[in-house]
Amino acid sequence: MINSDIKQCKHNQPNRLSGETVSRKTLLENLFPKGARAGIAICTIFMSATILSLFCRIPVKKIMSNYSYDVIIILMIMELFTNLIARTGIMEFLATKLAVKSKGHKRIIAALFGILMFLISSTLNNITAVMMILPIIFVLLKAIDVDRHYINVLFSIILALSNTGGAASPIGDFPAIVIMTSGITTFLGYVSHAFPLFAVTSIIIIFFWTRFIKEEPDGEHARELAVSFLQSQYKYVKVRWDLLGPICLIFASMFLAWSLIDQNTIPPEIIAILGYVCAAAFCALKRVPVLQDINLKSVLLIASFLYFATVISQTGILANLAYTLQGHIQNPMLLLIIIMLMTSICSGIFSAGPAAAAIMPIIVQLCNGPFASQTTWVAIAYAASICAGSSFFMWSATAGFILSEKVNEANICSSNGTHLIWNILSYLRFGLINYLLQMSIAIIWILVVCSV
Repeated sequence: MINSDIKQCKHNQPNRLSGETVSRKTLLENLFPKGARAGIAICTIFMSATILSLFCRIPVKKIMSNYSYDVIIILMIMELFTNLIARTGIMEFLATKLAVKSKGHKRIIAALFGILMFLISSTLNNITAVMMILPIIFVLLKAIDVDRHYINVLFSIILALSNTGGAASPIGDFPAIVIMTSGITTFLGYVSHAFPLFAVTSIIIIFFWTRFIKEEPDGEHARELAVSFLQSQYKYVKVRWDLLGPICLIFASMFLAWSLIDQNTIPPEIIAILGYVCAAAFCALKRVPVLQDINLKSVLLIASFLYFATVISQTGILANLAYTLQGHIQNPMLLLIIIMLMTSICSGIFSAGPAAAAIMPIIVQLCNGPFASQTTWVAIAYAASICAGSSFFMWSATAGFILSEKVNEANICSSNGTHLIWNILSYLRFGLINYLLQMSIAIIWILVVCSV
């Protein structure tokens, strides 16, 4: 029987958490319920920004006239589009095919699922991508012999490549959308410059981490059983090709429109709305229920970041900072590298959203000054810095906490029955290495291309 060869967790083992840890966790959850924490953060950001605007005598109406509504619209539309793609079953299909292709080999699993994460995150919401492929990964991990080290390496790769994928295209994640709508580069310019950089970065990350994964020489039989078990679990997964084809055609048309039509003629958010309406109408004609579900919490959180950033930009603080940096640092390349490092640290500490929104005015100032002829590369340097910072800590990444929560809930166990967890401390060392790798590649890449 397969079940006799597949290890199971020993649920009757004593809980390894100490009573003190459990008490602290319970106290924290009682004081700040999970659903209320985001609401408190959103309210605090909005109130702080409003108080700052009143203190600086900046009318709120003026702030809202400069607010980036287009970013919020594109973000919401892309999340709705992701729901349509998910309805076709293509992500589960691809994940299952890759799992079978890996034949249960740990290195191949890490490499293939890392690549899949990169590709999905470059076009769709990376949180949805994580939610789609994780169940297949969990089935595999429960069927092969894994340890704490492998869990750390595997999910460090997936987390980092969800960030590089999100930065590889202008619609992959919130910071990239901010850059696209800022006017400092075009859709086609961003894709042609960013995708090669982040694809190479992803390949280097995969090669670096998979060197530390060891295969058991006598585990061939167990790997075969693991793949057979996975196939039996997902043998009924069907792809709605009749839906996927037209939706992909509409999606490709949106890409083409973003690339060829000037933003001042038809804004990117209007193209996004038209594309989604066409796709949703087609699904309705096919009598397919459309899940019009949006994570309102994340939308409001990003809206609060944008509001705060708009207030800060109206105060002139960031513009003055940009002028000060330009006045003290005469070498343009050194200036760009310092701003890249500053951006990456802000992204790591405060997460990608606040960093993208807050530092954008400095980037615009640079593009209007010493880098007027290389604005696209400045945009890519900015995106690469945010991407590297997003891989620094678990809380920095868009999908960080959700990924950790799902891994810990999956009840993955080692061969001796120990429950394997993946949390902030587990990722700390791996996050530092991911950050250093990504920043080193980005700086070298920018130095080379800007000096040619």
